Amino acid sequence: MNERLDYEAVRRYWDRTAGTAAAASYMAHEQGLPQSCVDDRFALEREVVERWFANLGADASVLDVGCGSGAWSALFAQRYGRVVGIEQSANMVTDARERLREMPNVEIVQGDCLQVPIEGTFQGAFFGGLLMYLNREDAVQLLARVATLVPDGPIILRESSGPGRVEMKTGEYQVAYRSPEEYADIAAEAGLRVREVEQNRGYARMEVAVNLVDLVRRLPLLKRRDPALVGVPLWRVLRATSPVSLDLVPRAIRRAGFAWPHLSNNFMLLEHS
Repeated sequence: MNERLDYEAVRRYWDRTAGTAAAASYMAHEQGLPQSCVDDRFALEREVVERWFANLGADASVLDVGCGSGAWSALFAQRYGRVVGIEQSANMVTDARERLREMPNVEIVQGDCLQVPIEGTFQGAFFGGLLMYLNREDAVQLLARVATLVPDGPIILRESSGPGRVEMKTGEYQVAYRSPEEYADIAAEAGLRVREVEQNRGYARMEVAVNLVDLVRRLPLLKRRDPALVGVPLWRVLRATSPVSLDLVPRAIRRAGFAWPHLSNNFMLLEHS
């Protein structure tokens, strides 16, 4: 497939979201989901990342590639000696620097991850969903670059996938949803291999809420109302009835052959080939 994303369109989208709920809510803002939903997702994601970074010492250096508004950089700064976050969006960089202003061991660098100068080497690197906004050849090039910056340590990807190997979205929000198999091929071209893949349970739970809010808001009386009128009470019901509503039911639907929710997300642990 000839994948082509318009990087200018991608930049415009993320510049618009900076400084809003979207910058911290993992794309839950359009459904009016509460902060507790975001916290639920982040807590489950942290379990995976902390487990895969478990061998890093307190003096380790960690690279946060595509750090956005700095949520993960802030977490890493509490655990490791040096953190460098790279982000191209000027508005996101402003948000990140404000969030991290009292953490002297963090540096937020603005620029293109493929070209911006990065000093030193690192014991680990984290991609919090950047590669899906890159064309394939650039994803390979960036992974190859990060592989030289992390010569002997874990590289973690957290990327979303559709039901197929590659699914493109164009228009105002541009993204390439790639399967774990596709990312394995990309990693191989960069001299890396996928050691482990783990479903992002936090993302899966949030996607259930996102899809249900979208469904309920199709009702004429709710379509033009504040999304939080649906998102907040719906999340409370889902949270109170978990793990049935957020775990067992979605898994049963997928096992029955239905791709619902439409999107999934996976953590992938990369190592040198």
